[in-house]
Amino acid sequence: MKRGLAVAAMGIIFLLIPPSSPGLDIQLRLSSGLWRMDLGEVNSALLGWRDGMKETADPDPTQQYVSGDLIPLRFSIDFEAELLFSFSRWFKLGLSTGYAYGSFNEEATLLIFEQAGVLYERARPTKVSAYPFLASGYFNVPLGKKFNVYLRAGVGAIQARYVSRTALKKVGDARFTYTAYDNAKANGLTYLGGLGLSYSFDQSLGFFLEAAARSARVDGLSGENRLEEKGTLYSYEEYLPKADFWQPTMHVLPEEASSVNIRNVREATVDFSGYSIKIGLLLKF
Repeated sequence: MKRGLAVAAMGIIFLLIPPSSPGLDIQLRLSSGLWRMDLGEVNSALLGWRDGMKETADPDPTQQYVSGDLIPLRFSIDFEAELLFSFSRWFKLGLSTGYAYGSFNEEATLLIFEQAGVLYERARPTKVSAYPFLASGYFNVPLGKKFNVYLRAGVGAIQARYVSRTALKKVGDARFTYTAYDNAKANGLTYLGGLGLSYSFDQSLGFFLEAAARSARVDGLSGENRLEEKGTLYSYEEYLPKADFWQPTMHVLPEEASSVNIRNVREATVDFSGYSIKIGLLLKF
């Protein structure tokens, strides 16, 4: 719904400001690239699940860790569509909407254990996604007729979504059973500062390369879990007595967790802050 409203708003602006307006050029920027994200608490939960599985298996004589590992989730694919209004060759204003996602599937998070002579596969598929909506100002420095260097500063809203599951199956079985499921989302603010280089093939077509630093820390996520309980996404540490290990984790709970085996409870944060680099096309109307 939010993405549809953003696209509709951009379309209305485009219709209200015709390309023939004196001193105003309109361009469409389409781009994609890589976005390196922080995702501190998300990765703490991922690695905490991995370490908890291994630590619990070590002292258990009936269960043995066999193979598998996982690494932190760092990168997402970033897409952006932007209407760019050029009031002069030096100053431009942009309105954009986009989509970015990073994910690990079952294969990327697979751990194999042997229990009572039977091999089991355990996994923690996780996905984060972001829908940013930005208003950006550009300061353009011409480097001749075709090349330009520009600075970009943007501010706007971002919708964050977090989905994670815990999966289990015997080796050789076709499908996983999902023993835990968390789906949560929230809105927040985002800021962007970037540096880019553009090149014009002719008056209607060009391309650009842009690097940017982003701030986008979203908290207060809410959603539901496997039991269809609605609640808040919490980050906390849970004590595993078998391994004498405090396991970092994240789950949607109907109320804040409280137990002698739980500590450091707080509302979880999905932090998309980081750096991006992308390449795109400039189309002039």
